[in-house]
Amino acid sequence: MTALILGRAGKKILVLDKDHFPRTKVCGYSMNPRSWSIWERHGLAEGFHRLPHFQLGGFTLEHEGVSVLRHRFRDNKARTVDRAILDGWLAKEAQASGVDYRFGVAVQGLTATGVQTSDGEFAAPLIIGADGRNSVIARVSGLARPSRHCNRVAWQSYIEAPSLSDHVHMNVFPEGYYGINRIDSTRITATIVLTANASVTPEEILARYHPEAFTSSWKSVSPISRGPWEVTDGRCWLVGDSAQVLEPLTGEGISSALATAEMAARNILAIEQVGIAAATRQYRREHRRFYGRRMLINSFARWALEDYRRCLPIINGLKLWPAAVAQMVEWVQSPENPKLQPG
Repeated sequence: MTALILGRAGKKILVLDKDHFPRTKVCGYSMNPRSWSIWERHGLAEGFHRLPHFQLGGFTLEHEGVSVLRHRFRDNKARTVDRAILDGWLAKEAQASGVDYRFGVAVQGLTATGVQTSDGEFAAPLIIGADGRNSVIARVSGLARPSRHCNRVAWQSYIEAPSLSDHVHMNVFPEGYYGINRIDSTRITATIVLTANASVTPEEILARYHPEAFTSSWKSVSPISRGPWEVTDGRCWLVGDSAQVLEPLTGEGISSALATAEMAARNILAIEQVGIAAATRQYRREHRRFYGRRMLINSFARWALEDYRRCLPIINGLKLWPAAVAQMVEWVQSPENPKLQPG
């Protein structure tokens, strides 16, 4: 997304990707409704709507496989889209804007004038790290900060199951939690978060709560949570999970990555008018403000989910106050994250 915006503005952009498309990614594949405003601003809404997708109708919270509450979304803008399809589409859109996109090239470090890669050295005055929660760019640039150890691992797989509603199903259990939802009319994705020392495998969790389901392989990723890193030093700019990791439960990862990508591109384009120092200060401010509004529920969810004993009284309370979850879901999906209102 950053490359697409900068490419359309006439900048010379090179994207280096160590992988090839199509590819799978550990992700719940849910698109927060606030993503629509980003697509619309850049003339991408129609193209996104044409992608194979599934329209989500609501959210169901479960405790050890038993439904605690159900909530129907107020609009029809929540979607699930296979990341192999979504990422490939965005890459093609970026290429159409004049971006030079090279696959199978891994960045290994920084040089005085650019980056060192598996395919040689490339020069660039600005470097954008959009390389995820274990960002190479963040580490080699010094933007990464020491973080406490995360003892959880996320596992993702496509599963075959005879039936599943149009809801996102979140189930909390002693070893962690999972999210299951449809990607399209025939496929379902399961994302399971377990403690690293859990005595059960993802397959066993799936068999425990969905004995009729079948899956053949799993992909994993860690850390699940991590403190925020510095977002820019003027030369390197971090977007998405490279700068800030969100708890998977709230389904805000993709929309937040798109928003920070747009934010970085806007401030990079402003360098010619305001200078590099002012542009970097503004990006830091906007980034803090963006996540500051969103981390309230996300941080609370992470705190609770890291310890099953914390979850139990919270879940029991939600059984008595289901309107609280409905309000939080609507707040998370709101374009501007308005203040939470009582009732």
